[in-house]
Amino acid sequence: MENSHIIKEIIVQIVGFMVVFFVLKKLAWGKLMGAIDARRKSIDDSFSDIEKQKKNLENLEKDYRGRLENIEQEARVKIQEASNIGLALAKDIQEKARVDAQKMIDRAKAEIDQDLAKVKINMRNDIATLSALISEKIIHEKLDATMHQKLVDEFIKEIEKV
Repeated sequence: MENSHIIKEIIVQIVGFMVVFFVLKKLAWGKLMGAIDARRKSIDDSFSDIEKQKKNLENLEKDYRGRLENIEQEARVKIQEASNIGLALAKDIQEKARVDAQKMIDRAKAEIDQDLAKVKINMRNDIATLSALISEKIIHEKLDATMHQKLVDEFIKEIEKV
């Protein structure tokens, strides 16, 4: 008898479960499945959004890599331009230094020529003074007209050579 009581309880529980199951199936099953389907759709949409964002990020990464490569190429071009400008400036500086050096050489030559002319004038004056002194000594010793003419002619020839 005791077994019959357990069996009755089991049957009551099965019947209660079935009643609750059918009631829930009629009333809540659709809403529950709708919520599950909505959640599944929300998850699928999230995954597709993630895939779209991933593709966008990949495209963005490709774009940035392309831009970075262009920037590197532009940097190389600018460095080459700066190098060329530097070389041009170096050539200009060298040419200016060469021109300045040539001007200095020309000025030095002109100064040397002026100094040489001054020395020649001073030498002529010194020679004239020495000649006058020598002539004075010779005149004191012995000077006749032919000798005087001969000395003057030699002196003039000597000065013309200088």
